[in-house]
Amino acid sequence: MDIDQLRSFDRIVRDGSFTKAAARMNVTQATISTRIRTLESHVGGTLFTRGRKVELTERGATFLPYARRVLATLLESEDALRNVDRGRIALASLRSLVDPLATPPVLDFMRAHPRVELLFQEGRHRDIAEWLHDRRIDLAIMGWPNFDPLLETLEPIAIIREKAVLAAAPALAREIGPAPTLDRVFAVAPHFLSFYWWQVTPDAVTSLRHRARTASEVLFGSGRALIASGDAIGHLLEAGIADELARGELVDLAPIDMPPIWRDSALVAGASDALSRPLVAELADRIVARASALGVLHADRR
Repeated sequence: MDIDQLRSFDRIVRDGSFTKAAARMNVTQATISTRIRTLESHVGGTLFTRGRKVELTERGATFLPYARRVLATLLESEDALRNVDRGRIALASLRSLVDPLATPPVLDFMRAHPRVELLFQEGRHRDIAEWLHDRRIDLAIMGWPNFDPLLETLEPIAIIREKAVLAAAPALAREIGPAPTLDRVFAVAPHFLSFYWWQVTPDAVTSLRHRARTASEVLFGSGRALIASGDAIGHLLEAGIADELARGELVDLAPIDMPPIWRDSALVAGASDALSRPLVAELADRIVARASALGVLHADRR
């Protein structure tokens, strides 16, 4: 029994597929299969039922928590050795919060500590959850609440709450008119967009998709360009477009019959003792201070 076998076992459980696990681990499916067969010989029986859907056997389900305990201990030791000099920090952020929230404190931190190695990654919520599970990052800005069963003990350092405004280009907003109803908005708007940055799409947004003449779910950059050009409307996070709203380049339609819509996210630590490292604690403080300055700090749990 070795670590590669345990990692392969855990990866198959998480992906529900030998093929996907092999792709994630950058090895062949034959290699994955060989590792599992060898592991099964050590534990005295099959770990998975193999068919159209890969599922754990009773033996596999019993073995899983022990395998993950070994992997967690290994990851903790690797992290401790890698950061023994306290000169390396890994941060991950939701893509939609990289520019307004994460980047300014990161720049200030790097100017204050030019010799510290910083790994700064962006991704969707599920990417960040994977990185946290693999102990690859020290701090993360991720969707909240957390529904990932692999991260059930995760506690937030701070909760960030952003207002989502129904945004439009100025010309389209003038055509719709001031203080519109949703009926008026959708009578004029050519296209309604929603984005992948909702961890759980609010019911209000889902209902708007059904009212729109045409609705699409698109990547943030493309959607923002379509809204700015007047080809669509969609909910954008107020903090991220504050400058455009102030300059009149975008308009908050603010329909009189639409309830307020918010998105929650959280700053979390990759390990329970991460904030005991002064540099990690300092970067967390800078991010929380930035959230407060933007007016999106909903709760400080430090």
